[in-house]
Amino acid sequence: METMHPDTHAQQHWYLATLGHKALLRELASLGLPASAATHDPLALAGRCLIADPIGYPEAHRAAELVLAPLHTAHTFTTTVTDEDNVLEHTGVVPVLEEHQAGAVTGWYAELLLFEHSTRLNKAAYRLSRMPGDPNWIIDSDFLPSGHPGMLRPFGSRRPGSGKRTLLPPFVAELDRLIAQGPGSAA
Repeated sequence: METMHPDTHAQQHWYLATLGHKALLRELASLGLPASAATHDPLALAGRCLIADPIGYPEAHRAAELVLAPLHTAHTFTTTVTDEDNVLEHTGVVPVLEEHQAGAVTGWYAELLLFEHSTRLNKAAYRLSRMPGDPNWIIDSDFLPSGHPGMLRPFGSRRPGSGKRTLLPPFVAELDRLIAQGPGSAA
């Protein structure tokens, strides 16, 4: 099977459709574009903004560039996940990894884009938190293949019992490695 690494365009498109979608809508709203320009289809809107000509549509192009800024300094990693008899290779893109405060508690916040190498159609986007005492990264938000949110919870929200969704150990290890490297380190 041929391995397909996510190219820059794929990363940008998925980011604008998921983790950066609200910011993109805010940027576009300030331009006063007609309602037809801001579709409720996150994938289509992201695609249109990515192909916006800097000469013909400078405002839409500039809006996309502003929202994509976190990807310019994103950390990346490649890891494998064993699922029953399959070994799947993934590329992770981490545009945001920082300490964040929720009330009186400070924890870690991360945004993670995942691309499975065997197909670009199987990808994920998460907003994650790890509060003091949490043994794992908790998934606060995830996104469906359409780009629409599947689950949205505020940073550091406490969920009782088994309702907590967490990352698989290989992804946890990579985020922990990035934290240990410190800010500004190359990944």
